Amino acid sequence: MMPSPANTRSQISPKQARQELARRELSKLRFLDFCRYVDPKFLAVPHAKYVASKLEQVARYIETSGREGISRLMILMPPRHGKTEQASIKFPAWLLGRAPDSRVILTSYSADLASRNSRQMRELVVGDRYRAVFGDRSSLEAPVILSADSRSVATWDLAQPHRGGVIAAGIGGSITGMGATLLVVDDPLKGRQEAESQGRRDDVDEWYRSVAYNRLEAHGAIIVFHTRWHPDDLAGRLIRRMAQDERADQWEIVFLPALALDSYPANAQEQRDFMLDGIYMPLSDPLERKPGEALWPSRFHAEWLEKKKLNIDLYEFESQYQQNPYSREGGFFKREWFTIVDSGPGDKVLQKTFQDGTRLVARVRYWDKAASKNGDFTAGALCSIGEDGFFYIEHVFRSQMTPGERDKTIAEIGVEDYQNYGPFIICHQQDPGSAGVDSAQATNSQLADYGLWATFEPISGDKVVRAGPLASKMQSGRIRLVRGAWNQAFIDECTAFPNGRNDDQVDAGASSLSKLLEILEAIAAQEETEDVVVYQERVEISPM
Repeated sequence: MMPSPANTRSQISPKQARQELARRELSKLRFLDFCRYVDPKFLAVPHAKYVASKLEQVARYIETSGREGISRLMILMPPRHGKTEQASIKFPAWLLGRAPDSRVILTSYSADLASRNSRQMRELVVGDRYRAVFGDRSSLEAPVILSADSRSVATWDLAQPHRGGVIAAGIGGSITGMGATLLVVDDPLKGRQEAESQGRRDDVDEWYRSVAYNRLEAHGAIIVFHTRWHPDDLAGRLIRRMAQDERADQWEIVFLPALALDSYPANAQEQRDFMLDGIYMPLSDPLERKPGEALWPSRFHAEWLEKKKLNIDLYEFESQYQQNPYSREGGFFKREWFTIVDSGPGDKVLQKTFQDGTRLVARVRYWDKAASKNGDFTAGALCSIGEDGFFYIEHVFRSQMTPGERDKTIAEIGVEDYQNYGPFIICHQQDPGSAGVDSAQATNSQLADYGLWATFEPISGDKVVRAGPLASKMQSGRIRLVRGAWNQAFIDECTAFPNGRNDDQVDAGASSLSKLLEILEAIAAQEETEDVVVYQERVEISPM
C-alpha cells in the first residue's frame, strides 16, 4: 500500500522514500501517473489511458504556446465512464501544477454543476497528495498553493508569484473580465428536453461562440465533452463546421462508444458524410476492440449494456451510449439510397423526352412555405416521373424569406420552370385557419398574374408519416436526383430527418412525390379531374 505523503519521511524506509519520490516525479511528468497518485482508487483502464494520452497533448499545446500538441479536443463517451473526473477535475489541476499561470474556465449546463467540479478540483489542489507533487510539500522552488483570499468555490486563484486560477460558470452565465488558457465545456445540455428544443440548442451555441470562445487567450485550448443527445447539439454543430470548412476549428475527437461498433466508415469521404450530419465515427475502434466488446467490461459488461438497450428507448441508447444521436431502428433515409444522375428532362420548352430517350409522364413543383424570414425555410421541390418508372427530383430551392419575398420568388421560379419545361401544375400548402386560406389564395392570385397554373391544399398529419412514401421509394431505388448544387444540402437534411434541425426540403420532396402519385392514379383511372385535364391539355401527355 502506498504510504500517505504526509508521513513518508518518518514511517518509511530509504527504499520506500526513493520510490515515493519517483512516483511524485512521474506524477509531474505524466498525467495518468498523476491520476493514480492523487487518487489511489483511480483505475487505469484502457479507455482512461487513451483519454489521458490526449489530455497530455492538450497540456503540451498550452506549454509550447501552440507549437505542439492538441488545441481542440472533443471527448465522446457514454455516461458514468469517468470523462468528467478526468477532463474537468483532475486534468485542469494537473495543468495548473505544470503551468501555474494558466487560467481555467469550467462550464456546464448549470452554474451548480460547474461549481461542483470547481470545488472538487479546489479540494484536490489543497489535498496532501497534490501538495506533495506540486505544492508546499514538493521540491518546487515556487510551489503551487491556493491564494489565502480565495474562499469561493466558483472563483479562486493561486498564490503569488503564480497568476493562474479557476472560474466556474453555467452555460449562459457571465464570464467577462477573465481570459482562458483552458476552456472546459462539460455537458452543455441538461437532458433530453433541452436537447429537443432548437431554441435551447441555439442558445448554447450562441453562448459558446459569442461569450465563451471570446474569452480564449492566444494559444489557448478547448476541451468539449458531453452526452450526445441530438445531431444538432453543440458537438454536432462543431463537427459539422469542421467538415464544411477547413478554416473552422479542427477537433481531435475521442470516440468511444459503450459497445464497439459492427462497422465503421469505409474511407475518409464516408466519414466526412457522417460528419455533415453532426455524427463522428473514426475509421476503426481506437482501442482495437472487437464488435460488441464493452468499453469498461469490469464495470459495465456487454450483457449489462445489451439489457440496458432493451429496457430504455433504442434512440436513447444509441445517442447516449453509442454517440450516434439519431440512429433509429429502420431509419428513414440512408446515404447509400441516394442516386445522382447527370441527365433528366430536356431543357427545351415542351420537350417531352428525357436525354436518354425516356418519355416524361408527369411533372410538379411543390412548395413548403414558411411564414417569416427568421423562422423555417421555404422549400420547393421540382419532381417528375418518366415512363421508365423512376421518379426524378430535378431541383430543390430553399431559402428564408418574408411572405412578400416568398411569393414573388415562387412566381419567378415558376416562370423559369415553364421556360425550361413547359407548363405543369405548381402546388403549395395551405396553413391551418382562415389566415392560412387567405395566404394560400394570395399566393395563387400572384402566380396567376404570372401566367402560372397553381393549386393549394391543407397539410395534415405527422411529418414522419408524410415522409414515409419518399423514404420507401428512395430505399427501393426508384428515386433519382439530377445533379446540381442543391444535392448535398438536400441529402444532409434527409439523412438527419426526423431529428435534424430542419425538415422543409423533406416536406417539399415528400409532398411533391405524393402529388405525382395522385396524378398518376388519376391518369391510370382516366378520371377527368381538373388537375389532370389541365395537365394533359397544356403538356399534351397521353394517359399510360
